[in-house]
Amino acid sequence: MKFAITFTFLLVCTLQAAYTQTPDQARQLATAGRNLEAEKMYALLLEKEPDNPQILLGAAYNYSWAGQYDKAKKVFDQVLALSPKHPEALIGKGYNLAWAGEYAAAKSPFQMLEKVQPGSWEAKKGLGYVYLWQGNSPVAIRYFEELILAFPQQIEFYIALAQAYLQNDQIRLARIALQSGLGIEPGHPVARELLNNTYQQAALLDLDVLTGYSVTDGMSSFGLRTLQMSGRVNKSLRLFARYDNSLSLDLASLVRQNREAQAFTVGGVAKWNHRLTTRLDYGVRLLPEGVRQQVLSGEQVVFLPGNMALKAGGFLGLGRRLDNEWLMYVGVRAPIGKFYAVEPYYFYARVENNPRPESRIMLNNQFRLPKGYEINLGALYGKSSIRSENGSNNVHGAYCSAVLPFSRYIWGLASLRREKGPFNSLTVVSAGIKWRLEK
Repeated sequence: MKFAITFTFLLVCTLQAAYTQTPDQARQLATAGRNLEAEKMYALLLEKEPDNPQILLGAAYNYSWAGQYDKAKKVFDQVLALSPKHPEALIGKGYNLAWAGEYAAAKSPFQMLEKVQPGSWEAKKGLGYVYLWQGNSPVAIRYFEELILAFPQQIEFYIALAQAYLQNDQIRLARIALQSGLGIEPGHPVARELLNNTYQQAALLDLDVLTGYSVTDGMSSFGLRTLQMSGRVNKSLRLFARYDNSLSLDLASLVRQNREAQAFTVGGVAKWNHRLTTRLDYGVRLLPEGVRQQVLSGEQVVFLPGNMALKAGGFLGLGRRLDNEWLMYVGVRAPIGKFYAVEPYYFYARVENNPRPESRIMLNNQFRLPKGYEINLGALYGKSSIRSENGSNNVHGAYCSAVLPFSRYIWGLASLRREKGPFNSLTVVSAGIKWRLEK
């Protein structure tokens, strides 16, 4: 009997709670990110009022915020079937289509809103974001400049304008927009982070000059190590020309030691989309005793969600008076925290005159600080295919490099590298500057 009374009491309470559920409660759950709970509540509400535009509208927004874009579109269309000029439904449908990547279709609801409400700022805002996400930065810039003139205290529009400028490679103007926005709201985290990120953007034109001092088994030398000029052709392509005499050019300071290897290369980096980047370069390397070698190298980077990236690349050296050399490598970049990432690599290579291929592992620790400061600390280890007189074939080393933005136009570059192989050791200290010309 007691159980039956308790069960009846709980059933009544549950039914009463369901009965007292309101659209406001469902909306609160949706805006708090509790989308599944909100979806269930909207389903109960729609059982009682299936044609209530406000409940339908809330359910559509909830689906959209949860990433269920197809379901959201159907419900937005239900609202518009009941009320074809409903402003909130037009706005919601427009953003939902844009979030689903249907940018061409997303413009129509906002254009309809402009006809329903001539001069609507919500329509201008929606179109501005659609063009921004679509990558049409010149049109997005016009919309957000107009919105800032109308609403000069809205930091959201300064951030969007800066994003459009960055898409258009106008870094200086992006910084001005963000600094103006931060003048309104100094502590805004998104604006502050985006401003810091602008200092890491590639400039319109870069010139790198590096000199170095090296010591190997008691012998030392000083001279120009790297001279490189690179520039953007457009948003998707960057070209460069480089002179390199860094002693360990081909295998990224891992395999060849104590060999002067002056190289002249040209190449480019193509950004196909936000997920895929390719680097290719070709050149000639001048080795001791008049030996020439053609060099070809490349790298493919696939960017993943969460700022992760997969890397794969290789090098090929071809010459008549020495055996061909080659290298293959794979790596991954995994962020750990806001400013720190680990980058493990595996290298497999064939070096001239060595009897068989060799392998190396390397672990890089990358620290990217605000305003473009970057420090890399790493170590490498491997086994050579040849042994020293005492039988050792170990190869190991460590390095540290830094990028130091002294100003908008001048950055400092510095590195220290120490390597030890079966026969000799190498220590290299280098320093230089990067001169940047921004648009």
